[in-house]
Amino acid sequence: MKIKHLGIAVLVLLIFVNIWAILTEVPLLKNTTFILFFFTAVLLVVNRYRKFGRNLYLFLGLITLSYLIRYFQGDYYSYEISLVLLGLANVVLILDASRYLEIKNGGNYMLIYFTAIVGINASLLGFHLIGIKEYIISDLVFSVYLLYYINLLILGIVAFIYYLNSYSRKAMYFISLSLGIVFADVLREMIIFLPPDISVEIAESMIRMGCAVFAVLYFVTDEKQLRLANLI
Repeated sequence: MKIKHLGIAVLVLLIFVNIWAILTEVPLLKNTTFILFFFTAVLLVVNRYRKFGRNLYLFLGLITLSYLIRYFQGDYYSYEISLVLLGLANVVLILDASRYLEIKNGGNYMLIYFTAIVGINASLLGFHLIGIKEYIISDLVFSVYLLYYINLLILGIVAFIYYLNSYSRKAMYFISLSLGIVFADVLREMIIFLPPDISVEIAESMIRMGCAVFAVLYFVTDEKQLRLANLI
């Protein structure tokens, strides 16, 4: 059996384990599958890429640490610490993708469209943040959430500009990853602050699995020369 096929089989198995953990309310097992999603995704590309860049290692390290720290729930654990580590992982993505951006004048219509898209997404994230504020216990904790959602907004802006610049396969992986992170994080907050809903938990898990695959594919894929550098 090829390593790629083994990776696919393991991912499918992890999905079933994850759903079982959700249905039987075993959060530690669910958390473990989130970690394994990312490392199993590496098996999908290890046949073609024997050497990975340091940004991939840094990203995987921060993601893994953010989930590992959740095992220590209690006096020495804070969910916001995990959130900070996830934010740092997003910073790695932002800095890596920023190398491929070329911002030039794309005309008034493109500027209006870009401003509208950014404004709509900022408003949606803002409304979501306001909605969960009443459940947050202190201003310090709320500040962590505020900074994290600003982090997500910047990630989305970079992904949008990158996609318009390139339309390459690497850009497609990045924008798919970025959208997945945003949607999964919003679903995660719904799970934490709103009454439990199994369908929301399963949807978040499926998106997390997709994010793991897109993250690895993004980091190992070479960028082609930008074709639409004047678009924005």
